[in-house]
Amino acid sequence: MTTPAPDPLDAPTAALAAAVLEVARHVEDGPLPAPRLFALARSAELMAASPSLAALLGAEGEGASAPDDLHLTPIDLEDGSATPSDPLMALESAQWPELAAGGAIACDLAASAWSVRDGESGGQLPADRPLRVVVGALSDGATWSAVHRGDEDGYVLGAALLPDISRALVQTLQSTD
Repeated sequence: MTTPAPDPLDAPTAALAAAVLEVARHVEDGPLPAPRLFALARSAELMAASPSLAALLGAEGEGASAPDDLHLTPIDLEDGSATPSDPLMALESAQWPELAAGGAIACDLAASAWSVRDGESGGQLPADRPLRVVVGALSDGATWSAVHRGDEDGYVLGAALLPDISRALVQTLQSTD
């Protein structure tokens, strides 16, 4: 009998990673001319604050299971206003809703313009096409990133793969506490 290997992520970081992947899949195929911001709300709190949403999703009533306290629901904050194309500048003006336990930013980056954390296959980044990047963070400082290199290999995943964006995102979330 084989004992399964322990999960390398703690439960809150795993919930953040799942939310980052959900955002990444949401923006995967469409163009991203400017960064898009997503509030990450605790699903249980969101359902409690909005009973009509809970009813719509079938999360209330007989037979409904209680929502996971750590599960995060991404909420697209796209309001149609012009967003700076630089992700750090976009984060400077970020305003997170009160229910946000965290936030995420999705953007396309020129591979040559950004450094990926050492040891994360940075030498394999394509110089001829942009990287699709999603960086998420919780207000406690936990971060998770998904970088799509535009090939069939999918995403490179990890905590703070893009340190500058991760740090700026955490700062915006902590300034609202």
